[in-house]
Amino acid sequence: MTQRTLAAVCCIALCALSSAQSQLRLAQGGKPVAEIVVDADAHPAVAFAAEELHLWVKEISGATLPILHASGAAEHRIVLGVVGRSAALGAVPDRFPDDVAKLQENDGYAVRTVDGDAYLFASIPKGVLNGVYRLLFKNTDLIWARPNPDFGTIYSQDPDLSFAQTDCLDVPVYVLRGWQTRGEASELWQVRNGTNWTARMQGNPNYLKHGIIMEYGGGHNLTGLYITEKKYFDEHPDFFPMKGGERVRPSTRKYRTQLCFTNPAMTDAFIAELDQRIRENPQFTTYRVMIEDTWELCDCPECTKPIRLPDGTTLDDSEGRGGPFRSTQFFLWLNKLAEHLLEHHPGKRILTFGYFFTAAPPKVEIAPNISISFCPITKNSKEPLTGPSNKVWHQRFLDWMQITDQLTWREYFGLVGAFPRPTDVIALSDLALVNEHGINRTYSELYGDTPGRRVDGSKSWDVNSMYSWVMTQGLWDPHQDVYELRNEFLRRVYGEGADDVREFYALIEDAWFKTPGASRWNDSASANWVKCVVKRQLQKPCRAALERAAAKVVHPNGRKMLAALRNTFEEQLAPLATMTFRGSATKAATKPSLTPGFQTGPWAKAEPLAQFFSWPGGKPFEEKTVVRVLYDDDALYFGATYSDKDVATLHSLPAGQPRDKWPAGDKFEIFLTGRDGDKACYYQFAYDVNGNCFDARGRDASWNGAWKVVTQTTESGWDSMVTVPWSDVGLDGSARPASVDGLFLRYWNHGGSGSKLGMWFSGTVHEPATFCPIELK
Repeated sequence: MTQRTLAAVCCIALCALSSAQSQLRLAQGGKPVAEIVVDADAHPAVAFAAEELHLWVKEISGATLPILHASGAAEHRIVLGVVGRSAALGAVPDRFPDDVAKLQENDGYAVRTVDGDAYLFASIPKGVLNGVYRLLFKNTDLIWARPNPDFGTIYSQDPDLSFAQTDCLDVPVYVLRGWQTRGEASELWQVRNGTNWTARMQGNPNYLKHGIIMEYGGGHNLTGLYITEKKYFDEHPDFFPMKGGERVRPSTRKYRTQLCFTNPAMTDAFIAELDQRIRENPQFTTYRVMIEDTWELCDCPECTKPIRLPDGTTLDDSEGRGGPFRSTQFFLWLNKLAEHLLEHHPGKRILTFGYFFTAAPPKVEIAPNISISFCPITKNSKEPLTGPSNKVWHQRFLDWMQITDQLTWREYFGLVGAFPRPTDVIALSDLALVNEHGINRTYSELYGDTPGRRVDGSKSWDVNSMYSWVMTQGLWDPHQDVYELRNEFLRRVYGEGADDVREFYALIEDAWFKTPGASRWNDSASANWVKCVVKRQLQKPCRAALERAAAKVVHPNGRKMLAALRNTFEEQLAPLATMTFRGSATKAATKPSLTPGFQTGPWAKAEPLAQFFSWPGGKPFEEKTVVRVLYDDDALYFGATYSDKDVATLHSLPAGQPRDKWPAGDKFEIFLTGRDGDKACYYQFAYDVNGNCFDARGRDASWNGAWKVVTQTTESGWDSMVTVPWSDVGLDGSARPASVDGLFLRYWNHGGSGSKLGMWFSGTVHEPATFCPIELK
């Protein structure tokens, strides 16, 4: 043995001995040998921290640690308190002034061992709660893996429980961090994993004990909360947007409408509404004034005329969507609200969205008491913010940072269906990047671990728990290693089966990143299974990896976690096994015409394409839809029948709408691959029940084709026939291939809020790599 090796062995032995001597014993043989000390008048979050420590020590060891308000007779104690407010802490924090300094204005914590006792302290009550959870995580194999209350928490029994790591300082990178999700179980899960923000704002009975940062007003709320139709429209229709020369009631639009932002009387009314809410809810610091989830903006003369900027130049709407005109108009209006708060409610702030028409920063300064929740809704989650496909969003972010440092990074990483989407890699990368620019507030939408209106969130959690857990740890510190976090999750959840489950995820992750096309919040789960697993023939190796894991996982809840993963994997693949993911077009001997049902004449020989599936969710679409495709030397012909149980309520705008206005209500959409000269491209054709049309080449809506559509309503629904000349898609003459790739979408919307979307097989709009081939027979 060399001298260096001997020294190393001695060092390891001394460290092990020191660790053994410094361990804080909590239980012996399932009996308590320690106590929890907390002030009698402790803040609810500190009291809850004591209760949680008591609960989990009992669950793990069987020992019931007493919660006392002064030191008792136990061998050891864990003392919890807020610096400067806790008598229980005594003078201990004074011995660690560096800790106290670093804990100011955040919800981090410190744990220090003094005379055999552990003192856990923070500058605010939430920090104490965070410290208890992280102390438990550091010293046991406990993991809150998913919100599911039956099997989402996993830990081993240890009747002789001791804590070895009782000296640390832990400060979060993000001072506001959390998930916009639903359900008490999901809220408790994220609180236990260190977040301090949830979507439950007003009326949350747990906000004090959970230490939640509260904001007033909820989400999209201009006409839903402040200037409501019920209160204002009859007497003040001019408060609401003008469209086509008439003022629009918010209730006539699925996502309501914006307001007439140039109307001074509306501004005065809004300020009065905001005043009232601040008086009635003074406990909040931040009041949300959030644009509605729509582009329904006012087209009155005042709202469409150029804006004179402070520097004397004028700004018009020539850039259209994505330009700064509407954003500037909105912030000129919002600044008036903010100035009123500065004068009459000092210390109060406004939070608003950087979203849709406010995603581009305005060409004016914004008031210092306005914060921006920046929402990169169409960002590609397969690439970091700096990736080439995210150039627009990256530039918008940089532009925002030029005019404000009050920005929250608001994402969509948790909106994923029942497909394992490895966005944790991108999420932590982006969170680290924007933090380098000074951003320290972030949250993202996340489906709750329950069946929901949009998707069955529990199925998403079955396959995405690891990614959601890793991203949640990244909210505390995004500079952590993603793969080490994944390994920690897999080890704690699956034990000896961790390597096999890791292989399952690695197979799909590799395919997901290699598969062409972007990934956004509205990905189709079934399309991802098709592209990443079925077409790459990964079913067998994925299944084999999970089968090997099943033979190794021991923990009962770990086995249930694995069973949920396996069941959803098989459920998602089962309906895909019988799908061809292709269709055909039959050559027509004579020119076709619109005939009810499309079962006579040349249509009789066409293949019925009827495999439509709901998005999101992937279940068979309940509104029967059948498309038949014919072709000849001149054109492609699409005959479609749309069954509907309530024909009388079919909804769309009257015929004769502008050519490139997106059709409202019940409509159908066709995507086709083609050519633009020597370049491959795709084309988009959409129309509603009244024949109003929209078309585009790629995302260029200024392109107009020569295609035609004829529609008719029937007793059982409606029919349409679309004629697309080969020249429209650049495939006339010798350029015509043996097949074209296509995607069909049916939008069922009778003017209410219960709209439905059905998709032929699966795919992603504007992503031609996901379209299905249509063979020309």
